[in-house]
Amino acid sequence: MLPEDGGILNRMPQPLDVQTGCTVGQALNRLGYSPEDIQCLFDKRSVAVFGHTAAADTTLHPGDRIELLDALRFDPKESRRRRAAHKAGSQQGKTARRSGKART
Repeated sequence: MLPEDGGILNRMPQPLDVQTGCTVGQALNRLGYSPEDIQCLFDKRSVAVFGHTAAADTTLHPGDRIELLDALRFDPKESRRRRAAHKAGSQQGKTARRSGKART
């Protein structure tokens, strides 16, 4: 249940039929999570419903998907910048090779 477990699924996601007015906490309990595990999820990880942060008392609606999230291990914006810089550098090298000029 802790972030150190790598977020590995130990069972396939499955639909859960719950009564109208069911909360995220109640649904997690119905899925077999103990009250201690549920508290750990909200303390150590993030819980969301379709990408929006949820609390244990968040009411679910038909078709909602509960997501258990870990903190980001890298900054997605920085990763995009690195990929763009790498791609730009690769394009410069291709242009230089085609024109017969060496890169400086």
